[in-house]
Amino acid sequence: MSLPFSKSNQRPPGHRGGGFCLLLGGLLLLMGCSTEKQHEWLTVFFDGVPPLGGVTNAPVVVAGTPQTTSTNAPLPVVPPRPKEVMHPPFAARNCTACHESQFSNAMRGRPGESCFDCHKELKKNFLADKIKHPPVAEGDCKSCHNPHHSPNKKLLQQAVPALCLTCHDDPLAAGKIQHQAVAAGDCMDCHAPHATNFKGLLKKSAKDICFDCHDDLIGKKKTVHQPVSDGDCLECHTPHAGKFKGLLKKSVKATCASCHDDIPAKNAKSVHPPVADGDCTACHSPHATNLKALVKKSAPALCWDCHDNFLEKAKFKHDVVEDCTGCHKPHQSAETHLLVKNILKLCGDCHDDKDLKAVKAHAGAEGKACTICHDPHTGGDKFLLKHSPAAK
Repeated sequence: MSLPFSKSNQRPPGHRGGGFCLLLGGLLLLMGCSTEKQHEWLTVFFDGVPPLGGVTNAPVVVAGTPQTTSTNAPLPVVPPRPKEVMHPPFAARNCTACHESQFSNAMRGRPGESCFDCHKELKKNFLADKIKHPPVAEGDCKSCHNPHHSPNKKLLQQAVPALCLTCHDDPLAAGKIQHQAVAAGDCMDCHAPHATNFKGLLKKSAKDICFDCHDDLIGKKKTVHQPVSDGDCLECHTPHAGKFKGLLKKSVKATCASCHDDIPAKNAKSVHPPVADGDCTACHSPHATNLKALVKKSAPALCWDCHDNFLEKAKFKHDVVEDCTGCHKPHQSAETHLLVKNILKLCGDCHDDKDLKAVKAHAGAEGKACTICHDPHTGGDKFLLKHSPAAK
């Protein structure tokens, strides 16, 4: 019995050489053949050669297992790699600009000093400003910036607002009503990242910051709400998010009452419904207007927004009827019907007592309210009588 690799089982040298020569000759022929001829020769030496001029869905054998594949299948979309922002010393391989040596991770000087060596204007402003961002004050520049390269502007570790939220609670969690600038993630629109002279690291005063966008609140209006003219916007509004419309810190009623705590008065016998409901802005503009007391319209037009206009079809009108606040208080009163004073005294301001006594019909009417017989606003005759003498 002979061994598997004994000489008697080996191919003759000439046979092996012949196969190699045949393969070499075929390859040489391919180099000078046309495309069609090359394809024909390739099919002689190799299995699975695709047909000319088309695609194939023929099974491709991988590790002995047939698999169906198609060259028509779309290639996976690979998102482009974001362009890296390079720190100039790092791009120039100038390690010693920041480090003690090119072989050490230790920074030159105390934390932050190596940054200020180049960012001199930043250092100047930082030292001059009163309110400083704690990471910058501690020299912890790397908490926000990558010292070598980053896909974000300014070499930030993360894009804003994600970077801010690594230290600060999400301001939008405070309520459903969100400030548009905050919802857009534009923290840097209002805040300085390093230092400033304004509280809350604002770039400007609260008034100037707000008026950058809300420049139509005052304009050339004559009467301006004092907190608005003082620029104290944050007295009433929360800057990020809240639970009340208009980003108010409290309800309209509570917001107004924080300054106007005498409305409505505790001893008020009658209260104007909008006041009782806390709907102050039904009559008043909260920021500015051209009218006194910040009312949205002048009387009686403002009153007609709720009350029926009884003057439209009136035959006779009381002389003072268009001056509603001449007789009525707009918020509350110790008298009924929001009257500014007792009905007898109110009528007596215009109608002298001696003139009233000269009228025979007034006999026995002393001490009685004029409105028993007269309508205070309009009537069917010149005396504004509620009932004609014939009807009595």
